[in-house]
Amino acid sequence: MSGSQDRGVEPAEPAEPLGVRRLRGVAELTSLEEVRAAAKDWGRFSSRLQGDPDVRDYPQLPLEVDPPEHGAYRALLDPILGRRAISALEPEVRAVAHALIRELARRGTREAVFELAVPMVATTIALVLGRPQDAAELTTWGISSWEVLPDGTRSGGRIDAYVDRVLDEGAAAPGVDAFSQLATSAIDGRLLTRTEQVGLANLILAGGRDTVILVLCGAMWHLATDASARRSLRADAARLQLAIEEYLRYLSPNPGMERRLTTEVAAEWGSAHAGDFVVLGWGPANHDPTAFEAPGEIRLDRRPNPHLAFGSGPHTCIGIHLARLEARVFLEELLSAVPDWRLGEGVVVEMIQLANDVVPARFDALPIEVG
Repeated sequence: MSGSQDRGVEPAEPAEPLGVRRLRGVAELTSLEEVRAAAKDWGRFSSRLQGDPDVRDYPQLPLEVDPPEHGAYRALLDPILGRRAISALEPEVRAVAHALIRELARRGTREAVFELAVPMVATTIALVLGRPQDAAELTTWGISSWEVLPDGTRSGGRIDAYVDRVLDEGAAAPGVDAFSQLATSAIDGRLLTRTEQVGLANLILAGGRDTVILVLCGAMWHLATDASARRSLRADAARLQLAIEEYLRYLSPNPGMERRLTTEVAAEWGSAHAGDFVVLGWGPANHDPTAFEAPGEIRLDRRPNPHLAFGSGPHTCIGIHLARLEARVFLEELLSAVPDWRLGEGVVVEMIQLANDVVPARFDALPIEVG
């Protein structure tokens, strides 16, 4: 079914043809084939850059460096975000989801963004960090790790203050939490600098928050209007895995990421010079009609589904295992305890155009009612 038009959202004008669009004066690759190739070609499409200059003055690590440094930083996070570490957390993550969904079933109605998705993601992050005592504080941050000031600008002051505090605690009295690990970690016998510690911690906190919240809200939003899909997913766990991948593709919670060219590039999408920035358009690539049949439709049994929601190449999202676990456990608990739900009044959704499709980019309010 169509994810936007069936829910009363007016479609925007069609985007430019796939190939390249201009975004803030930066070229954006938008076809699946070209984006995937560029993501793997880190020698020409470098990640060594400073992103989010309005909220931070340090690189997120290992996201904003290239191999071989990238591999060394990524290895430091494997005990925190690797497959084995995340799998071990499933019982605790499931307990969080179970408690939230039980409250929904008891009350019969909840505002799904701030009473379900945000606490689910924030509490899970606290568990991953080994600081469950911080769950309530992280929940108060809302959808984004970045603070929005009264004048509408963003600030990184809140997350920086938190990271500085917990890194200081980890250095003074090392424990088993992630910040203690970062505060005492070394690469080739060299202790990490404070800037490196902050860059690693910031990635964990900021990288998997609003993205996963969008996926959880998008799934609840879609399933609220599709009873047959709810029944199908309850009946077969394997179908739920496919459905999660389709929600990831359709919503594309990280629609694009910058790369800096190290050499002149001439391609079908145009030409650019060394030092120029280009955007790898994960979102438009996930809606490339030459790669996906009817990309503007949510097809929960789509197969194959070679989406780029987690990127590609050496910089593939390090939180991939955590995001999939959160989505699977949350939806399993929801579908088990609440067979039927519908959207209430007052849904507020910000939309984005990806290729020729209009999809949700952010849910600011998502009231749902049981039954």
